[in-house]
Amino acid sequence: MKTLIFLLLGLQSTQLLAQYTITSFSMNTINLESGDIVSSEDRTETYNISFKDKLFIHNIFDNETNSSINSQLYKIISIKEEEGMTYFTTESGLSGKNYTFILKVDGENVQFFQYFDEEELIEYKGNSSGFKTFNQD
Repeated sequence: MKTLIFLLLGLQSTQLLAQYTITSFSMNTINLESGDIVSSEDRTETYNISFKDKLFIHNIFDNETNSSINSQLYKIISIKEEEGMTYFTTESGLSGKNYTFILKVDGENVQFFQYFDEEELIEYKGNSSGFKTFNQD
């Protein structure tokens, strides 16, 4: 029985040890009350997420030249798993502001969102891949 409990707890927390690279080609701003898409924008961005290292890297690319025009490193300051989703908050070293993100993983399907307030959410549309950690423990 103890083995079964440890196995279930281990499976539940495996997402916290996972690392992801999210490549987004477009984003939709969604009104949470109505579920309607309020605005859409085509923009190539990457997000490297390492829960193990507590690091989050955001890169923005120029769509015409495919070159990086902005990169920033954030510290992940909180992580919470709830109802099959991982909620995490990052802190900007530049501005000191906090940003909240949601990661939903269902098998091979990874969905990535940024939560602004009780009214709006940004959905990033693209694909995902693995990301190698710095901390190998």
